[in-house]
Amino acid sequence: MKKFIKFCTWLLPLYALAPIAFGVGLNAIGYFGTQHFIEFNHYYDLSLSVDEKIPFIPAFIYIYIGAYVQWIIGFLVGCRENKEFCYRIMSAETISKLITIMFFLLLPATIVRPEIMPHNFTERLVKYVYIADPPTNLFPSIHCLESWCCTRIAFKQKKLGSFYKALMAILTILVFGSVVFVKQHMFIDIFGGIIIFELGMLLTKKHDLRRIYSAIDGAVLTFIRFIILIFGKKSEKVTGEN
Repeated sequence: MKKFIKFCTWLLPLYALAPIAFGVGLNAIGYFGTQHFIEFNHYYDLSLSVDEKIPFIPAFIYIYIGAYVQWIIGFLVGCRENKEFCYRIMSAETISKLITIMFFLLLPATIVRPEIMPHNFTERLVKYVYIADPPTNLFPSIHCLESWCCTRIAFKQKKLGSFYKALMAILTILVFGSVVFVKQHMFIDIFGGIIIFELGMLLTKKHDLRRIYSAIDGAVLTFIRFIILIFGKKSEKVTGEN
């Protein structure tokens, strides 16, 4: 048990649990919570002339879905930099996500997606994503916001080499392309994601969430120490009986 906990804390330091959990919870609230307002909202068309010229390329659905892997790696690596860095970047991410939710509620947008008659696995995958993800919560694009966040985190880290930073930048550009090539977003949603995260970074300089994270962090550490103590006693008891 102790070895497992040691591995987990190496993968994700204890101080990062609170901001990560807070961010995941806010994601769920922002996405699923705003879905309840679908029937009551008037949706806006924010498409530009360039959106009509962008082709539909089903193969980009793999990048669209693969973005989740980029986010997991980006946040895990970023939060391991140090506690101060972790709290700062996660504060920016959380604040930008709160602004995003406000846009979802006050400026709800939608998009007309192509009708798909699947002929292969890729097209069936696109159709599944269309069914699972309604054409709402568009501006700004969370996909673009999170991928841009991962790139900004990478370039701010001092412990990483240029290869990782370049990889994150390339993946982010591919994600930007994927959201419009699979017709999940409009062109303006890309810039919305970038601008909103940069606004979150700016606001974090004066109003971060370190106090909240520290308070939750203390409670989490106390709970984990209690679990280790309980399981430690049990393992000692079993060893003694054998």
